Amino acid sequence: MTEYPYMMSNNKILPIIQGLQAAAKPPKFTLDFLRNIGFTSTNDRAIIPLFKKLGFLTEDSVPTIFYDQLRDKTTFKRSLASRIRELYSELFTINTKIYQDTQEHIKGAISRVTGSDEKGVTRTFSTFKALCIIADFDQEASTVDKSEKPSSAEAMHEKAN
Repeated sequence: MTEYPYMMSNNKILPIIQGLQAAAKPPKFTLDFLRNIGFTSTNDRAIIPLFKKLGFLTEDSVPTIFYDQLRDKTTFKRSLASRIRELYSELFTINTKIYQDTQEHIKGAISRVTGSDEKGVTRTFSTFKALCIIADFDQEASTVDKSEKPSSAEAMHEKAN
């Protein structure tokens, strides 16, 4: 069964993105970096595994080219949509426009894919929905060339080096 990351404070996702857009790109996205951009709550730490799963960071927290796209205020919403579609590909297989579906249908799909209990499904749904509200799926295909993207953060990191 698939396991999706979640955050307890989903209202912090956009402010964290805005914080990293204003800051210099770090060599590693660490808890210290997160604190330096103003996010000190222990709940904020969950952004790191979420960013790793979305491909913005490698497993050792090094920013990827997708992180660079996230820093670009003109394209970050489209890049985020593309990364959401990749991470939650099983949900998008069920419904290609799942981000527009009802809460009941999205939670049902999450439950089928993850096998999680109601609490886990609700947490996953909340993070998925918070990400989707920020993302721009309408413009995603026209600005993000999928043929140039590696399928994982590690492959992308190797390409950058």
